[in-house]
Amino acid sequence: MQRSLRIDMTRDKHVERCKQRAFDYLDRGDLKNSVVSLVGNMNTHPDCELPHYLATLGASLLTANDALGWRTLIEGLR
Repeated sequence: MQRSLRIDMTRDKHVERCKQRAFDYLDRGDLKNSVVSLVGNMNTHPDCELPHYLATLGASLLTANDALGWRTLIEGLR
């Protein structure tokens, strides 16, 4: 029998946790892992899956090395 370590949490708490992880990477100057972290972690909660266009925008900001634009996107997530 497999046990799940997943802890149920509210959507708002999950979003804030994902945002904080992404900010932590960004504050260390790691834009790539910030994008990967946010997109990947948001999609683990059933009510938080990012729309495709936001994931694509994140990839575009990464390609452009636009950390300020990425920070603005993260701040605007609700």
